[in-house]
Amino acid sequence: MQIVPRPRLRIELAGRPRELVLREAETAEILPLVLDPEQRFPAVVEGRLALEMAALIDSIDGEVPAEEQAQAIVASPAALAAVCQARNAFYDALIGSGRAVADCPHCTAGEVELDLLFYWLTLRLPPYRLFDAGVLMGHPALADPLPGGSRPAGRPLARAIRFRYPAEPTVCGRLRPLVGRDSLAREESAWQALAAIERDDDHWHWTRRNTGFRAILRLSQGLLWADGRQATPQEIDQLPLGAYLFLDLLHFATTNVDVSDPARLSVSCPACGGAFLPVMPTDA
Repeated sequence: MQIVPRPRLRIELAGRPRELVLREAETAEILPLVLDPEQRFPAVVEGRLALEMAALIDSIDGEVPAEEQAQAIVASPAALAAVCQARNAFYDALIGSGRAVADCPHCTAGEVELDLLFYWLTLRLPPYRLFDAGVLMGHPALADPLPGGSRPAGRPLARAIRFRYPAEPTVCGRLRPLVGRDSLAREESAWQALAAIERDDDHWHWTRRNTGFRAILRLSQGLLWADGRQATPQEIDQLPLGAYLFLDLLHFATTNVDVSDPARLSVSCPACGGAFLPVMPTDA
């Protein structure tokens, strides 16, 4: 796996050609800016987009972008369209660089490496949309509890769904399904543990009212690092944004989607040859 290079593009801004370099922001810089449909008043949308541009753009003509430049991009339909087009392609490449690793339930040595495209094709899912109308980031799947998908009786499931995401350092660990009463109880305990956190500049979004942070907290409850530690909301905040988006979609595909055609989804272990479904159990 290779780290996706930072995109470069040229736009016209304030009557001058400018060269922009984009960056992969941390999750906490972008995801808490998500606006639900009922919040999308023009002034609020413009303000959130300006904040996203400031976090997304690494440099303009080799210099850190000023607040006024981010606002000017949002105010220019042509400039905003060009940046959003480059951003959308960048995020698609970031998500595509992640890998799921399904551990064989028949032996301890076998594993099958998969990407999101495998799940979307074999589960016959409609194309995912990260952005509504290509502009505002949409609702993360993990923002609110979803029911677990059905699993065919008698078909072995993956012993574990691990993941790898190319970054410095590589992000790797194991997902666990966020379904059932135990999961909801863990989530509620996590909210209670945050109750005493002071809402300073670093934690302004740590509230149930923030759609992005609900998704951040829920992923922390559904993620174990490679060393077996439970993830924390702070660690999810600091993830590269592409890693969060990849894991949000991977958890949805492996937990919440019904397996209606097991033959299509089935994979074979390269070590022992045993067949299994590379999804997580949902009867917790």
